[in-house]
Amino acid sequence: MVNLQRLLIVGFLSVHLFSPFMAFCASPGETKYHERCWSRNDKNTLLGFMESTIQRPLATVYKNDNYIQTFGCAYEDDDIEQNSIRAVFRAIEQSLRNRRITARDNVLGLLSSRPPRPDNLAREYTVYVNLVKNSKVEQARYEIKVLELEVLPTFESNRSVWTRVITRYAYQEDFKNSPNPVDVPSEFVNIMKLAENILEAAGKERFKRAAEIIARARKPTFHPTNISELVFGDYLKLFSENSSMPDVQAIFIGKGIYIAKIPKFGAAALKFGEEKLYGLRLDTSSFNRLSSVFVNIQYRAPESVLQCLLMRFGHKKPKFLPEFTSTTQ
Repeated sequence: MVNLQRLLIVGFLSVHLFSPFMAFCASPGETKYHERCWSRNDKNTLLGFMESTIQRPLATVYKNDNYIQTFGCAYEDDDIEQNSIRAVFRAIEQSLRNRRITARDNVLGLLSSRPPRPDNLAREYTVYVNLVKNSKVEQARYEIKVLELEVLPTFESNRSVWTRVITRYAYQEDFKNSPNPVDVPSEFVNIMKLAENILEAAGKERFKRAAEIIARARKPTFHPTNISELVFGDYLKLFSENSSMPDVQAIFIGKGIYIAKIPKFGAAALKFGEEKLYGLRLDTSSFNRLSSVFVNIQYRAPESVLQCLLMRFGHKKPKFLPEFTSTTQ
């Protein structure tokens, strides 16, 4: 009877802890997994919400006052204030890219000192930017208004935040001397969509497809020198010291987790160190970043997706170290 009670308690805790993603990660027996590690209903995702929201046109009154609008969102932290800061920062940075200018002030520092909060919103900020006039870099005053900032519980996080920001030059002279801005509501949303395609391909064991998506987004970049520098989409290499198995290419997806297709085992999602179960080692000299788009936008995969992938492939992992590996330890 005591053992039965223990089993019931453990079972209850397991369902409780993993309830946000158990519904689409595993069957009741935890032996079969769906093809997707993403919400089947786009309305439940921050990405789906943002894709529809950023289509909202800017009100004429703001257009007449030379404003442009940009959007930002964040879900990475388990803290609404930090997600709010990151979301507003992304929207402001997007407006600067749209105008092809850079900030002279520390925008992130400003937001941290005067946090934009959904319940007590600091709606206006002013920063100075670098504006090129007559081939010279001059200072220009830049006005920022946060029109909307809301917490939106989504598949990515219960503390997801989105924002709509409008910006303009404070003085007409600066506006007239500046190039016309481009209309890009949010590059971050485009990167989220790109990353979703990669994660979905991984969930369907289509490792080659995931690699192809990253290759299409290739931009000039560099080689990370250690694990702490790795970001979503970076390439790794695994090698075997004790067999003729060819080197295995892997893709880092965050939180110490990477995906790979291992000969005789197939697709896998592993934590650093678990490659030893396959008789493999991590080649720390072979880190490679084919695309810089994810680091430039500071993208991080939702933890719910990472956990789902680990659960989806967990039943395929060897339970013990290979004999030739265990004898050397």
